[in-house]
Amino acid sequence: MRKLLKPMKSRIPQILIIFGLLLIQVYCDLTLPQYTANIVNIGIQNTDIQYILDIGKIMLLMVAVSALATVGVSYFSSRVSSGYAKDLRKIVYSTVLKFSNHELNKISRSSLITRSTNDINQLQNVLGMIFTTLLFAPLLGVGGIIKAFELETDLSWIILVTFIAIVLLLLIIVVRVLPYFKITQEIIDKINRVSREILIGMPVIKAYVRQDYEQNKFEKVNSDFLNVNLYVYRNIMIMTPLMTLILNLMTVLILYFGAYDAISGGILTGDIIAFIQYSTQIVSSFLMIGGFIIMLPRILVSGRRVSEVLNTKITITDGDKTDIDDNSIIEFKNVSYKYPGSEKETLKDINFSLKPGKTTAIIGGTGSGKSTILNLIPRLQDPSSGEILINGENIKNFNLKTLRNKISFTPQKAILFQGTIKSNMQTGRSNATDSEIENALHLAQVDFVKSLDEEVSQGGSNFSGGQKQRLSIARSIIGKHDFYLFDDCFSALDMNTERKVKDNLSKLKDSSVLIVSQRISTIMDADEIIVLDNGEIADRGTHNKLAESCDIYREIVNTQIDSMEVQL
Repeated sequence: MRKLLKPMKSRIPQILIIFGLLLIQVYCDLTLPQYTANIVNIGIQNTDIQYILDIGKIMLLMVAVSALATVGVSYFSSRVSSGYAKDLRKIVYSTVLKFSNHELNKISRSSLITRSTNDINQLQNVLGMIFTTLLFAPLLGVGGIIKAFELETDLSWIILVTFIAIVLLLLIIVVRVLPYFKITQEIIDKINRVSREILIGMPVIKAYVRQDYEQNKFEKVNSDFLNVNLYVYRNIMIMTPLMTLILNLMTVLILYFGAYDAISGGILTGDIIAFIQYSTQIVSSFLMIGGFIIMLPRILVSGRRVSEVLNTKITITDGDKTDIDDNSIIEFKNVSYKYPGSEKETLKDINFSLKPGKTTAIIGGTGSGKSTILNLIPRLQDPSSGEILINGENIKNFNLKTLRNKISFTPQKAILFQGTIKSNMQTGRSNATDSEIENALHLAQVDFVKSLDEEVSQGGSNFSGGQKQRLSIARSIIGKHDFYLFDDCFSALDMNTERKVKDNLSKLKDSSVLIVSQRISTIMDADEIIVLDNGEIADRGTHNKLAESCDIYREIVNTQIDSMEVQL
């Protein structure tokens, strides 16, 4: 919870201003009933027109001051709540950027989106309610009670009865709707997840004519959301007429019993009017607090969800070392990896080295652990056991930024960002010049780009799979790095283009290159090929050696020869 309140520290002066304005507003509002009573008891009773005009002017002044104070409260409340939400989103975003693959798998991406948008919006709204309602209502209520008792009437019991009735009503409503606020947020997560799956999987859905099935799946979760919301709002909305009924009954009771007191001379007519106004203020404050209480469970759910993100334990932490020598060597030493919750190791006792000027390749069946090895090097995840060393030093001891600046990582799925070709290329190197970008594009065989200012749609949707892969490769080689990691990023390239790109990548002669691929044509020229089988190294060597000695490798080769993917 402390992390949720952290963005509020810088806004304490504004909060103090809000509190001061609220005091002014409450004071002005509480004086009006007494002035009304004076007009009736003195002005009207004595037919003193001048007195009525003088009191009327004072009342108009009080109304004007109260209105100005209300505007000020609204202004500063909106600034505080909006600024708080902005800073909280920033903190959440910076926290998520530190997540490893483990944390990202723990909290789904669709849920993270909901938490950083809908849940924070809920907290922003409640913060505004706190300043405009939760602070104002108790001040008005307590002040109204004090003023009502100062009238010295026998009608105070009516306020007590009204208070008990309101509290009972609120308790009933809260108990009925409380469980459904958490359900609402969970359903929003489902809607985001289903929507994301449909949008991403649109080609598959259309290819297999599954539109009706996906439509029904979305309709179900959408209907669940509707039904839950209807249930919640039905219970909340019924509160308004019931509260109005209670308020009217209170007024009738005050008038009924107050009339007897007035006839007997126990109370003045103006005091009855003032008592009604004070009672209305008191009940209104109860209603404001009640409305907040009803919303509180939803707010608490949102607060817990955001806190869960902020309090998520970061498993990948920075080391202290900020220097890594050029032309370094990375060594895997008895490295094993097991996904959290899994009983089987994805990698087991992996040993190999990446040396300057050498190209290492990894091949193996689906699920053999190839991509996991690549993820371990830039510390997207850490080994379960064993060590990964740079020049004999565990990579956990190095600052993450320092480590990752030495590494260029090209993922299996080409990821492009909305913007331009130039802005996407500068993701790989922020200060890259136009000529450096054009050279990288040339090396990656990007011959379809007419201008560096050419637009890139979200996700690179205006480019084909092969084009996106070439752009991704260009981005990865635009900067000088000691280690270049390629995760099956040539799969969408035709054989001719792949050969040309590989020939150009050979110019990275001073660096270590690690290529993961399913295609023999991609890796057959590597200095060392590592064959993975069920997370273990089955064999290693050159292409010719493995083709003779390794059954697994030979089977892959023969399969691809049959499919005319490679020519030996």
